[in-house]
Amino acid sequence: MDAEAQTQYLQMAEEQSDILCAQVPDIILEFASAEAEPTPFMEEFFATGYAAWMNLKHGRRINLPQGLIDRAILVLWNRAGLLYTDRITGKENADSDKPFFSDEGLY
Repeated sequence: MDAEAQTQYLQMAEEQSDILCAQVPDIILEFASAEAEPTPFMEEFFATGYAAWMNLKHGRRINLPQGLIDRAILVLWNRAGLLYTDRITGKENADSDKPFFSDEGLY
């Protein structure tokens, strides 16, 4: 993924933090699934989206502890991989109607 596309997806994460799992672009899910662990870009993408989601959820800007962000990155990255697998195999995913950047129920 080139730098311009990464910038666009980071902006999407910031501005559309309430995007549903079913609405996430395939390229993001594929990119998340391509490595054995989150790449620096994926870490930034999930951290950005998660922070924006938490701000939206709480109705104000909050400072999140780094440990909470790190855990969210891992569970959101794992969710992305599962979503991608289900998409390419044609299976319905139980999280399809859930907010993509929410970590609720993933622990």
